[in-house]
Amino acid sequence: MSMVMQVRLPDDEAEFVRQRAQNGKTKSDVLREAVACLRAQETNALMLEGYREMAAFDLELAEADIGAGADSLPEW
Repeated sequence: MSMVMQVRLPDDEAEFVRQRAQNGKTKSDVLREAVACLRAQETNALMLEGYREMAAFDLELAEADIGAGADSLPEW
């Protein structure tokens, strides 16, 4: 399903879309690509946040394992 949408763009942005719409692309194609890029950026930002949270959790686990291992190692 698709929806008809009219948007207003500043002249420089509208010109950019027109230029990108050359070579067999429509302005709609260009805007769909732009939306796909924004979705990808949002996904990447969410993934980065998740990886950072996991890194902090992994560090906590590693420190706990090191501490547990030090308690169980025989003294030299």
